[in-house]
Amino acid sequence: MTHAEELRIDGLVNVRDLGGIPTADGRTLRSRQVIRGDNPKGLTDAGQGDFAEVIAPAVIVDLRIQLEVGREGYTVLHDPVRIVNLPMRPQSGVNQEQIEAGAADNLVDDYLRQVDVNAGSIIEALRLIADPGNRPVFVHCTAGKDRTGIVIAMLLSLLGVEDEVIVADYHVTTKNMAPVVERIRSAPVFKENGLAFAPDWIFASDPETMRDFLARFRATYGTAERWAIGHGLTGEEIDRLRANLLT
Repeated sequence: MTHAEELRIDGLVNVRDLGGIPTADGRTLRSRQVIRGDNPKGLTDAGQGDFAEVIAPAVIVDLRIQLEVGREGYTVLHDPVRIVNLPMRPQSGVNQEQIEAGAADNLVDDYLRQVDVNAGSIIEALRLIADPGNRPVFVHCTAGKDRTGIVIAMLLSLLGVEDEVIVADYHVTTKNMAPVVERIRSAPVFKENGLAFAPDWIFASDPETMRDFLARFRATYGTAERWAIGHGLTGEEIDRLRANLLT
């Protein structure tokens, strides 16, 4: 198995459980501990029941920025669940004017900038996941692709998952993106900030993107562990991640 188990939950289109992903040393991630997905705002009544039954999250980590949260709000779930907003600001330009002003014109540069400018949110997400009391944890942004993809890539790297396995899991999103793009292109908040009119590359999840990001990340920072410790995650927290999430 080279990617997470996809889950069927009405109103989510890009959701999967990291359980079963293998590490380089022959271990696997435990099931129903960390689930990645798109914005649960679209959950139907049936989907809310599925969400509570299949995932039953103790914590939802929402990586959306204040504009998205303020305009679209949170999902009102049947069962009380702790929602932690750890905003990660995308770094790509959604139009030529923004790119000419210095925004990234490709996703690899976007992701590399995010592990710098959004490091605090990424580290706090990893810290939350390291605490068994917070699991199962559901990690999402809007599409479950870029910001979620970066957090999951850092987590899997810390756990000893090989790059090509991380790449394969990232690429699963490609076949799930059509309804996400339709949602984004029709949403008033994204019409206002320009994302609704962004070029197609913004919505892609090609394997080369994650592969190049991981290669350039390592060339810049060394290992994920070195980067994480350099930004405040402790060795004890990393040990706890590995001890609790791997079997």
